[in-house]
Amino acid sequence: MPNLSDLSAINLAPLFPSTYLNQHLLPAVHPGQASWVWVVKTADGEQIVRTSRWCNVPDEDFWQAALRLFHADTSNMTQVGDLYRYLRTISVIPTPNMLGVNNIGRQTFLIVEKLPGYTLASFNDLPNQSLIMFGKSLARIHSGRYSCFGSLPTLQGCRPVSQFHTLAVSVMEYLVTRYHAEDRDLRDYWAESLDQWKHLPPLDFASPIMLDMDPTQFLTDGTTITGMVDIELYVSGPRHLELIGLEYLLDQDHANAFRLGYETVLPLPALEPFRKAYRLLLGLMSFQGLVDWPCWMNAPIRFEH
Repeated sequence: MPNLSDLSAINLAPLFPSTYLNQHLLPAVHPGQASWVWVVKTADGEQIVRTSRWCNVPDEDFWQAALRLFHADTSNMTQVGDLYRYLRTISVIPTPNMLGVNNIGRQTFLIVEKLPGYTLASFNDLPNQSLIMFGKSLARIHSGRYSCFGSLPTLQGCRPVSQFHTLAVSVMEYLVTRYHAEDRDLRDYWAESLDQWKHLPPLDFASPIMLDMDPTQFLTDGTTITGMVDIELYVSGPRHLELIGLEYLLDQDHANAFRLGYETVLPLPALEPFRKAYRLLLGLMSFQGLVDWPCWMNAPIRFEH
């Protein structure tokens, strides 16, 4: 299904029948962004309006992996609204308060609180104290435990956590065939990874994780993280996957600060047994865009056990 490009010019006044003043479409902060996002000024102040950019899950590696592995579908705005409400109950990082859900025609829009701050470009731009607090905050979210993995908060399509690695291999096989068939550099890593997946330690539980973890999902005032705003892809999954993804986003100094905060709440799990296998999964999903496989698989290890 093509992107709903005509929505960029839609008039949002019907969502605010007596208080609407004007609106401003925010630019996408990264390719493939799931939502259109506006700042709407009303007589009561500024609010954020969000809606999906598509009707169905796109035929792209990241989105198909999210759907097939976690049953995550960001085109369902009612479910996204439920996720906003759920995260406010588990996250110490501020998340927007849900103010309403309404339709213009057949398109569903979420109206949420506008949090202070601007889009964070890099975790490494923050002082170490903010990374300590971020580590504490993520550990508290990881304290939630589920016996199955799937989309939150409904756990739709939930499967026992013992089946995660088996399903992940099946999804990876699909990604390799569908999107990476001509990638010669991938072949050796893929063959090696298949054996690794068979010998991974079993997972005891799943936790809430952000499948598309990236600094641009957060707001900052330049010193602290002031909000977590793009939360459509919070799922129940192995916390190891999120932590291994974070290794690509932190320099060593900030990784040390993050770990210091994390371990005041939870022990950092042993990542070494999972690292190569999970790095390949993240690379196949284009977690940080297209990758150079040798560089991706041999990126610096930030969280030594």
